[in-house]
Amino acid sequence: MPEVILKNLPFMLQGLATSLQISAMVAVGGTLLGLLVAVILYSRVPVLSVVSRVYIEFIRGTPLLVVLFIAFFGLPALFGYQTTAYKATVVAFILFIGAYLAEDIRSGLLTVKPTLTQAALATGLTRGQALRFVVVPLAVRRIIPTLFNQYVRLFKFTSVASVIGVSEFTGNAMLVNAREFQPVAILAFVALTYLVICLILSGIGRWLYARLAVS
Repeated sequence: MPEVILKNLPFMLQGLATSLQISAMVAVGGTLLGLLVAVILYSRVPVLSVVSRVYIEFIRGTPLLVVLFIAFFGLPALFGYQTTAYKATVVAFILFIGAYLAEDIRSGLLTVKPTLTQAALATGLTRGQALRFVVVPLAVRRIIPTLFNQYVRLFKFTSVASVIGVSEFTGNAMLVNAREFQPVAILAFVALTYLVICLILSGIGRWLYARLAVS
């Protein structure tokens, strides 16, 4: 490993830890938001279905950077509150990834045959219980690879957070490059690190799918 990497490794690893922390929180928050929106659309809840569809179309039609600016500059100015770059990043990423996960989960819900819901209702479960204990678990297990593809994208998206001052991995690496001016070594290290972590995430997704897959 080049000397410039070794010398600045703690600083860059600190940024990597921030990127992983953001990814973990957003993965949980975004999945829960996506699940909620998907269930609303799947159940065709009046009014909320329209709101959910508008949310999805707005987010999917807006660049991530713009969503990040809205969370950091727009919403605080509109509602009169203060936030930090870190909190705004988490909120923006949850809103962004949640919209994509909502469509993925809804597609998974639609793959569950209606006969399974009817069988659950025949056992005495309510529609809410059938959705919670039968439909959702089956749907999520079927889309595990898709979910982890989104998580991989999410981890790579964290590099955008440096634009508003979050000390994440890529941002810290670029600060090191500005001081040391060794772009080949530094960028190669950054790219290799992203590659390894994304491969690990993809591997976890494949392992879970193999363990939990249903026909």
